[in-house]
Amino acid sequence: MPRGFDDVVATAMAKEPADRYSTCRALATAAREALATGPGGPGRPADPDEGLPTTLTAAGAVAGLAGAGPAGPDTGERPATPRRTAAILAVVGTVLAAGVVTAFVVRGGGTAGTATIGATSQGQESPPARDSATSSIPSSSTLSSPAPTSAATPVPGLPHSDPIGDQVLLANRTANGAEGLFQVDTASGQVGQPLLSGAPGPQYPVLSQDRGSVIYFQAGANTLRPAAVDGTGDRFLFDTPPANCQNYHRPAWNPVDQSELALLCTTSGGSLTLNLVGVDGRVRDPVATGLATVDDVAFSPDGKSLAYWGSDSQGAGGGRIYVQSVDGGEPTPITDPGAGNDADPVFSPDGSNIVFRRVGTDAAGGPIAHLYVVNADGSGEPTPLTDGSSVDQDPIYSPDGTEVAFKSSRQNSAGTNDDQIWVVPVDGSATPRELGVGAPGVADGAPAWGHR
Repeated sequence: MPRGFDDVVATAMAKEPADRYSTCRALATAAREALATGPGGPGRPADPDEGLPTTLTAAGAVAGLAGAGPAGPDTGERPATPRRTAAILAVVGTVLAAGVVTAFVVRGGGTAGTATIGATSQGQESPPARDSATSSIPSSSTLSSPAPTSAATPVPGLPHSDPIGDQVLLANRTANGAEGLFQVDTASGQVGQPLLSGAPGPQYPVLSQDRGSVIYFQAGANTLRPAAVDGTGDRFLFDTPPANCQNYHRPAWNPVDQSELALLCTTSGGSLTLNLVGVDGRVRDPVATGLATVDDVAFSPDGKSLAYWGSDSQGAGGGRIYVQSVDGGEPTPITDPGAGNDADPVFSPDGSNIVFRRVGTDAAGGPIAHLYVVNADGSGEPTPLTDGSSVDQDPIYSPDGTEVAFKSSRQNSAGTNDDQIWVVPVDGSATPRELGVGAPGVADGAPAWGHR
C-alpha cells in the first residue's frame, strides 16, 4: 500500500474535526491521488511486479486488500494490521460512497459539488415534497360557482357571439315603416339598437340554448336565417332546403340536441309536414301528427316531446293544444277550447306546464285572447294568466320560469292599443308591465326569451 495512503487515513481519522477532510469529496480525491502513486511515495514509479494493483478501482482495491494475489517482494512497507486494514476499508468505503452520492446528485438534476442532503442551497432544511393533487388550492370561482350539470355550448357551424343574459329577450319592432330585431332588457325595459333591420316583414326568432345564436323565420321573404345574437353573421340557414318545403313556418329548437330543429313546411300540394331537421337541412325523421293543420311547434326541455296546436280542419287558425313524442305515437290533446281556439303553446323550463293563448269573444262580440297555463300532461283545468281585456298572444317563458313575456294590444303607456311586449309573473303576484316604454315603434312578430 502506498505510504501516502497512510497519511490520508490518518487525516480522515484525526481526533479533532478541524483536522479532518472538510468534505467527502476532498477525502475521496486525496485517497485516489495517494493510491495512484508508487509504494515509495510520490516520486517513485509504481512497480508492476507488486502483488497489489497500482491502478485502482474500488473493486480492485478491495480485492487486493483481501490478499488474493500473490505475494510480491519485500519492499519494507509495514504490514497491514487489522486496525490499519479496517481504517483503509473505511476510507475506501468513503470513496465509494462519495462516488455514489456524486452520481445521485448529478443524475438527479442537482449541481455536482458539495451536497448536504436534506438542506437547501441556503443551508435550510428542505420542505417535504407536496402532492400536487392535494396541495393545490381551488380558485374562488370553483368554490363559489359550481359548474352547471348540463352546460350548453355553441352550435357548430352557426353564427355565434357572446351569449345574452337571462334578462334579455329578442323582439321584432316596427318603427317608421321599417322592421327590425332588437335586444330588450326585461329588467329595465330598455330597447337596444337594432340587430337586424330593413327586413321585408316581421321576424319570429328562436334562441339557442346557450343564448349566443338565433334562428328566425323571416316573414315576407319565406326564409329561415341564422345570426349571432349581436346581429353578425346573418345568412341563409340551408344551403339545400329540405325536399318539397315550399313555405317555412317558425321552427322549434331542440334544447338538448342543438343541431336539431322541428320544422313545419307547406308542401307544393298545400299540405303540412312536420319533420325533425338538422341545422344543415337534412331531414332526420318525420313526425306524423294525423291532423290536417298544426302550427306553433315547441320542444319540451328534455327534447323528447313536442307541443303544438292542431285541428282537423284545413286552414284553421287555431285548435287544441297537443303533446306528442318525437319518437312517434299518437298526439295527446291537453286542452279543449270549446267554441274558441288555442294556439302558441310553450313548455315551462321544468317541463311541468305549458303556457298558451286562447281566443274568445268579449261581451260586444269582439275578439279577445287570454293567456292560460295548463299542466303539461293535460291534468286539471287551464288557469288564466292574464285578464282577457285585450289580445294577448305569443307567450314565452323566462329562462328561470318565473315570468312570461308576450305581445299584447292592451292599452300601453302611450295611451294606444298598439302592440307592445309585456312581462307578467307566472304566480300572478303582479300585473303585466310594459317593456320599451318611450321607444319608437310597436311590437311585431313574436318575442324569444327562454327555449322553444
